[in-house]
Amino acid sequence: MRRFTSKFLSTLGLAVGSATMALAQTAAPTETVWSLQQCVDHAIKNNLLIRQSGLSVEQAAIDVKQARADQLPSINGSGSHGFNNGFFLDPVRNQIQNTQIWSGNVGVNGSVNLYSGLQVQNTIKRNKLDYQASQLDQQKVQNDITLNVVTAYMNVLLNQEILKTNQERLNLTSSQLERTQKLFRAGSVPESNVLDLNAQIASDELNIITAQNNIDLFELQLIQMLNLTEANPANFSIVVPQIPDPDQTVIAFNAEEVYTTASNRMPEILRARLRIQSAEKSIAIAKGGYHPSLSLVGSISTRYSSGSSLISFGETSVSQQVGFLDPSLSQPLILYSPEQSERKYPYLNQLQDNIGQFIGINLSVPILNSFRIRNNVQLSKIGLKNAEINSDIARNELKQTIAQAYTDAVNAQKRFTAAKKQLEAFEQAFKNAEIRLNNGLINSVDYNVARNNFVKAQSDIIQAKYDYIFRLKFLEFYQGKTITL
Repeated sequence: MRRFTSKFLSTLGLAVGSATMALAQTAAPTETVWSLQQCVDHAIKNNLLIRQSGLSVEQAAIDVKQARADQLPSINGSGSHGFNNGFFLDPVRNQIQNTQIWSGNVGVNGSVNLYSGLQVQNTIKRNKLDYQASQLDQQKVQNDITLNVVTAYMNVLLNQEILKTNQERLNLTSSQLERTQKLFRAGSVPESNVLDLNAQIASDELNIITAQNNIDLFELQLIQMLNLTEANPANFSIVVPQIPDPDQTVIAFNAEEVYTTASNRMPEILRARLRIQSAEKSIAIAKGGYHPSLSLVGSISTRYSSGSSLISFGETSVSQQVGFLDPSLSQPLILYSPEQSERKYPYLNQLQDNIGQFIGINLSVPILNSFRIRNNVQLSKIGLKNAEINSDIARNELKQTIAQAYTDAVNAQKRFTAAKKQLEAFEQAFKNAEIRLNNGLINSVDYNVARNNFVKAQSDIIQAKYDYIFRLKFLEFYQGKTITL
């Protein structure tokens, strides 16, 4: 018997452990089953488009804060320090000098707007309206994402039911193929019947693949709208609710009632109204430019120059002959003055001694500004007309969308009723054709015609059912109701 060394066993254990860890890391994550409400709630919190629209709301909120802050005084500090060489005007001594000195100044100035044609106040009101409109923009994005999630969810359910039907058809065709092969071996039916059924099985398998691909496609759309970065159709599934068949009762509301309710609550209509009000405030802001502006201004400043010095007077006097009292007698005129000396003027002392203050009022009266104010007013009026047209467009689009959804729901209900009767008739015809085929009374061509009619009737009734349910939920959503299945 061969013995393995401890080194070999250790190496083998390490390899097995590494392979186990690799398999664990590559294993698919646990599958999560999502309900429609969970999908909608998660999308509203995590969808990238909704999060992006939230940034626009934050920007609009900052615009409101800035408009309010524009009412506060504006205060700014300033300072400079530089070197002068040659002729220049000493800013401290106000003398023209020809030397080299360092000079500088420090100051604080401020102003507050007292009146400017109510432009600041109207800007605050306009920005508040724009902020409310941006919130409605975000709500509109949320509504669009909600409807897109519902659409993808319903399409997954639809294709799951189509897949189930196709699988049942494949099983039925396979069973029929087994019986036909027995009949062929017994010489009761020609070989063409077997070949036709083999071709039909291939077609059924293709339909199954197509339905599964559609399921994966719409699940991928859901995953992207939910912003699930780690999920994929392999580990993502949804709850399959029991959806009742459309009944034949008249829909409890009409399109006009839905529109009346929606026009008072849907964000696309409400934001259009706010945009009109905002455009009106823009006109008021532009007209404010015709008014004079009045502001209170003030400043405090000080200066420094290295060319400035302090002059001191000593206790001794200096005599200086400046003329003669009596020229004929040669009696001189002598002027006695205290002895003077200069010393350095410290930087901080200069700043303290040279402080200057100013307060005043500025008045600006517009007279001619290249017709800028007039043109701004005209542009603002055009903006108002554009906002009014956009409001009309939003109402027309909402009305058309609701009317189309209501018409589609009524038609889907009627199509379901017709498809149900058609399905019953084609199902009976298909069963009859199947019996006759087994008895050799018809060929495979006639059998396939009956089968294809039955298959089409199944597809029609499934499509009509989900089309009706979706349109009905769509209308309920515009009435302010939560979409549930």
